Amino acid sequence: MDKKTRERVERIREMEECLDRCVEATARLSAACKQWNETLEDSRILEEYYMDGDWMEDYEADERGELPDDLIRGVLSEDTVYDYISGRQELAMELLRTALAALES
Repeated sequence: MDKKTRERVERIREMEECLDRCVEATARLSAACKQWNETLEDSRILEEYYMDGDWMEDYEADERGELPDDLIRGVLSEDTVYDYISGRQELAMELLRTALAALES
């Protein structure tokens, strides 16, 4: 095999690896976007519960010891829901920037 052919073969192998990485990443992102879209209504409900709903009343009932001891109550953590909402908004902005960069390339 001459030098030009070896270089071409190496280039094709490198591009094949690039293609494999891109296809795999796109498939994972597509699946993640689908899963995230399926939870948008849950996110809206959770945000409404936390911001405008019954969260504070439930939190205070827990503080008064009115809830069963065996109740899972991670949603009543003062930071967990807020951190989720903030992180979701940051991720949405990152996705927008990523999508714009992908369209510009």
